[in-house]
Amino acid sequence: MHLRLAFAALSAAILCAGLHSCAEPQIQTTIVFAEGSDSCHFYRIPAMCLDAKGNIVAVTDRRYEDIGDLGYRNTSIDISTKRSTDGGKTWSEQRFIARGDTNRVLGYGFGDASLTLTRSGKIVCLMACGEGRKGFRRGLRQTSVSTSEDGGLTWSEPRIVPFPENLHSTFITSGKGIVDADGDLLLAACVLPRDYPDPMPWPWPVEPHLYYSKDEGQTWTLQPEAIAARGDESKLELLPDGRLLISCRTGVYAPRVMNTATKGKDGIWHWGETYPSQGLEANSCNGDIINWGKDMVIHSYIKGKDARTGLTLAVSRDGGNSWADFLTLQSGPAAYSTMVRFKNGDIGILYEDGSRSQDNGYDIVFSRIPRRLIATSIRSALAPVACK
Repeated sequence: MHLRLAFAALSAAILCAGLHSCAEPQIQTTIVFAEGSDSCHFYRIPAMCLDAKGNIVAVTDRRYEDIGDLGYRNTSIDISTKRSTDGGKTWSEQRFIARGDTNRVLGYGFGDASLTLTRSGKIVCLMACGEGRKGFRRGLRQTSVSTSEDGGLTWSEPRIVPFPENLHSTFITSGKGIVDADGDLLLAACVLPRDYPDPMPWPWPVEPHLYYSKDEGQTWTLQPEAIAARGDESKLELLPDGRLLISCRTGVYAPRVMNTATKGKDGIWHWGETYPSQGLEANSCNGDIINWGKDMVIHSYIKGKDARTGLTLAVSRDGGNSWADFLTLQSGPAAYSTMVRFKNGDIGILYEDGSRSQDNGYDIVFSRIPRRLIATSIRSALAPVACK
């Protein structure tokens, strides 16, 4: 009797596994930077990359007792990092990449970092830097760079990256940069021209431009042509067909604006016409896009219309034209996010989670989403099939 019951249970388990209707792999989630930990009350702005060995390098702003952005405060912001060598299960102690100096000038500091892994295995960290209480127009005008040759264990002293004199300021979008087939480092920059209106209206009259380096971060070039007429924090990704896709935040609740480019024989990316995404109406908040192979691109974004809530993943199979939601990671308060793809197809996402905060702060949380869960969720979203 017991043998027959055991055989029946085993048969049911095999059948269930074959139908993919139960025992789906679970999302692994850890808090990387907890609000109030390590002598810092507020953490914001996640950045992340994988090092040459596949270890995770995570970066955040240390904003101490004031959650305000760099350039809108009297105290400085520091940039710190943690590493994980076991796929995100455990994390190292914090290390500093850049430290502000409140005493030297009014709130001089660093913020909104972006990480890029070069072909040679070096990690390049670009950061905004500037003075407090002057905002994007007057204080937050410069970009600095720091590099690591050992997977994020140690970092060079930050140095200022010059930008064209005919512009007022540049601001690199936080999160991650990408590397194209030629080894060029590519990031999206917000650019404010010298003839900006004052007082400046909202949404800000900034334009997204391509910011690139052909020597692994030693020197940088700002592409003079704007990618879109308006758009601030934007993200880049290479499509499966080799084109470059940009997704632009517009400063209002609206469909994200997209554009694509092809690289010419002159080594320059040439952009087409911008277009509104279909099915990706988003809050004015930084998200990320990642190539998931074949014809799929995945986008993280904040879905809430009236508040930053509802961290959602959407998929596109037509090069970023149309999108379908397939997974909600955080239905409550959430904000900025950035993603990496592991060799086995899992996706890692580092994001701001406000669900535990009592004062509008965030934990910086890492979730590893199994490849099979992504695949089944996408299949369900694109072609729902009843499974009984």
